[in-house]
Amino acid sequence: MILIKRESASHWYLRDGTPFHETERADGKGLRSVTLRDARKVRAFPSVTNILSILAKPGLDAWRIEQGILAALTLPRPEEESLDAFAKRVVTDMSEQVAQAADLGSAIHAACEVYATSKALPESPEVAALFAPVREWFDRDVERIDCIERVVTHPEWGYGGRVDMVAKLKSTGSWAVVDFKTQKMKRDAKGALKPTFYETWPLQLEAYRQAILVEAARKQPQDIVSLVISSIEPVPVVPKVWPREEQTAYYHAFINARNLWVWMKGYCPIESTAA
Repeated sequence: MILIKRESASHWYLRDGTPFHETERADGKGLRSVTLRDARKVRAFPSVTNILSILAKPGLDAWRIEQGILAALTLPRPEEESLDAFAKRVVTDMSEQVAQAADLGSAIHAACEVYATSKALPESPEVAALFAPVREWFDRDVERIDCIERVVTHPEWGYGGRVDMVAKLKSTGSWAVVDFKTQKMKRDAKGALKPTFYETWPLQLEAYRQAILVEAARKQPQDIVSLVISSIEPVPVVPKVWPREEQTAYYHAFINARNLWVWMKGYCPIESTAA
């Protein structure tokens, strides 16, 4: 039994970096998400997250399962409600929790962009409270900003993506690709909030860094950094500078995932690098 039809966002970019996420419906009534079939017609590049979506993500899957279990335990069930109907309500409630987390993450990302460009603070009290530690990190560690929320593409391997920020950090003394990650951090045995760093994060960041490196006119970042921001209470952000000595391995892993994606989809936007 399929409870709810699932639709995954599939982002694409044209070769010049123009986002190609939506296209006009056949009946002319609005827009719809771009499909692989649409991408083939214009030889669009898949996004980095599109490529990495083929990999299993046990941590994320466990979180989604947890949301489903919590919904099943907390939702009231009338005696006359069938099990199938209750199951659908559980999945709907779980999906709403996931969507709310995504919306909050988007709001915090937007706050980062606005603050980086204008020093303006969020109007929403909830977002402003959660953003306060991020502002402190910006003021303490960000020396200069090269770009924020900028699309990059890699012409050789045929992928693209939107980079959260490239900045020179005081803590590392170097230019870095920075990715903002909001997370409902859990507490350890001593009560301290601890983030979870997922194995695909450095692959995503290194893919962005390599795309930036082929653009000679841009700053040449040496480091890749994940900045974890709490989505439940205003606690200090947790930055992680991924080891430079592992960057080659991260990129090889990403290219392997890219080649697997090409094989699974039967589509290579750059024929000379077909797997």
